[in-house]
Amino acid sequence: MSFQSIVKDLVETGNNGLASAIMGFDGLPLAKHVAQGAECDVETIGVEYGKALDEIKSASAILKLGEVEEVVVRTLGVDVLMRVINPEYFLAFAIGQKANVGKARFLLRKAVSRARNELQA
Repeated sequence: MSFQSIVKDLVETGNNGLASAIMGFDGLPLAKHVAQGAECDVETIGVEYGKALDEIKSASAILKLGEVEEVVVRTLGVDVLMRVINPEYFLAFAIGQKANVGKARFLLRKAVSRARNELQA
């Protein structure tokens, strides 16, 4: 299994999935996929929201609240779900407003598990 198949499967099985990317906290994408016809710059989303995710991780450590697992950003146009894979990578998943967020979170958890297995291989 490849990282590319993980991000593609996530978008294609997610109800109203727009795009997904496995991103490094350094801002470099490991793999990305955008649904056909979707206008979603998932790489820029990953870079910009990745910075915010890194800050949230730092704040959580300072406050001794435990490690951050997932962050959801709701906007008027697109929701972005991000889940930490390991200290170096996270997976970002952009979904449309009509998507089922609960299902998207479940699919994201499964995709992160697959990515962790791939990174350990």
